[in-house]
Amino acid sequence: MQNRWIRFVKGFLVIKVDGDYMERFFNMCRMHQIDLWEIKKEQDICMCEAYAADFLKMPPLLRKTGTKVHVVQKKGLPFYFPFIKKRIIFFAGVMLCLIMLNYVTEYVWAIEYVGNLQVSDDELSDFLEQEDIHYGMKKSSINCEEKEKKLREAFQNVTWTSIYFEGTKLYIEVKENEKSEPVQIETKGTDLVANEAGTITSIVTRNGVPRVKAGDTVEQGQVLVSGGVPVYDESQTVIDYQIYDADADIFIRTPIEYNSSINSGYPVMIYTGKRVNTGFAQIGDYYIDGLSLWDFVEKHISPKKDETLYETATEKHQVVLLDNIYLPVYYGKIDRKEYYIKYFTYTDEEMEHKLSDNFEKFILGLQQKGVQIVEKNVKMEKNSSGMELNGSLLVVKQTGEAVDIPVNTIQEDETKE
Repeated sequence: MQNRWIRFVKGFLVIKVDGDYMERFFNMCRMHQIDLWEIKKEQDICMCEAYAADFLKMPPLLRKTGTKVHVVQKKGLPFYFPFIKKRIIFFAGVMLCLIMLNYVTEYVWAIEYVGNLQVSDDELSDFLEQEDIHYGMKKSSINCEEKEKKLREAFQNVTWTSIYFEGTKLYIEVKENEKSEPVQIETKGTDLVANEAGTITSIVTRNGVPRVKAGDTVEQGQVLVSGGVPVYDESQTVIDYQIYDADADIFIRTPIEYNSSINSGYPVMIYTGKRVNTGFAQIGDYYIDGLSLWDFVEKHISPKKDETLYETATEKHQVVLLDNIYLPVYYGKIDRKEYYIKYFTYTDEEMEHKLSDNFEKFILGLQQKGVQIVEKNVKMEKNSSGMELNGSLLVVKQTGEAVDIPVNTIQEDETKE
């Protein structure tokens, strides 16, 4: 291996030796310390290799022996210099690219989240922002073990984390609880309270003590079923309370107000048909595209008095080498369409139809939730800006919201007893 590298650095030739006294020629080369190797005889000629410098010592020996030598191939570093010299700009560019590539691979240019289902990408992005982890920062400045610990502390349902690099991409990999169980908080039980004011139409209690009956009028927040069940002694005196989570099916008749309005004038986007498709390139913070040149030319050819509106769609790609080396180089295309806003006016019939349609959708949404419509009154009025619909509904719906039983409430009930 060492001799091979020495030959490559010094440069050597593959030569063809021809003549009647080739053996004498090889002997004289040995006497004059001219190295020959890879000697192979092929019919009337011999093929061998020799250093380029030794080849210059051969002419006297060739004349004495009447032997002819032809150079078949030149190999080694000295013979590449003329090639490199003619293409110095190309090789300088290659070297510069290699230096820049070595530089940019020390930084983070892409971030990917793996394994997160309950924790969203936006939440993980906010966490990285709080930890001052961002694109373009040096990889050596990120303490992965420390950030993994903070990530587990920030999200209780994350059981395992791994932060690592592949090329210039930073991976945030997490594993979450398969079942997201809420934290169990020890309470005294729950009451059911009214979500809204109205009249109770029916109540079926499964657990707890009912505080109201059908036909009672209640206020919002009033206790309907208590989770504290009293325990009596032989003299029917309350001696304790058994605390449960109140459970019941309670229906209430309550009013619902509905209001909706619509303006008589409405805007519509009208496309002019002018469309520009152009490319763009971005290296770090430096950005260039064809729109600036297009706008400059268009401004001088056909100047417009009004501000022009555009709808722009951008397709962006990042340059990736060897699957995992992401570079701060982006490219893509821009599709821009010109439009203007034109205002139209609804007729009275159109406004009535839209308001009625929205009201029917509202009614349908209530019915899908199990709400019964008992009575409805609708009034439609025209005003200065358009039209307004006011509706008053009387409905029967399920009510009852579970709330924790305050300890002092139980004590007050015991005192009253």
